[in-house]
Amino acid sequence: MFLEGVRLQKQIEELQIKFSFQEETLKELNDVISDQGKELLQLKSEIRNIKLELQNERQDLKTLDKASIENERPPHY
Repeated sequence: MFLEGVRLQKQIEELQIKFSFQEETLKELNDVISDQGKELLQLKSEIRNIKLELQNERQDLKTLDKASIENERPPHY
């Protein structure tokens, strides 16, 4: 009976240790997920800004092309 109580106590202690490690691992994983979420938002914002810059550049090129075509002399001059 005494040995069974000791064995159960040892199992309880092992479970408590495992639980502590799992809690710590879970906290670390939550921190990683939180950091990745913040990084993802930042990257999305950067992509959005790059898209806007690209659209502006395309519009500028269209405007320049249009202006150069309008200012171009016809071939019969």
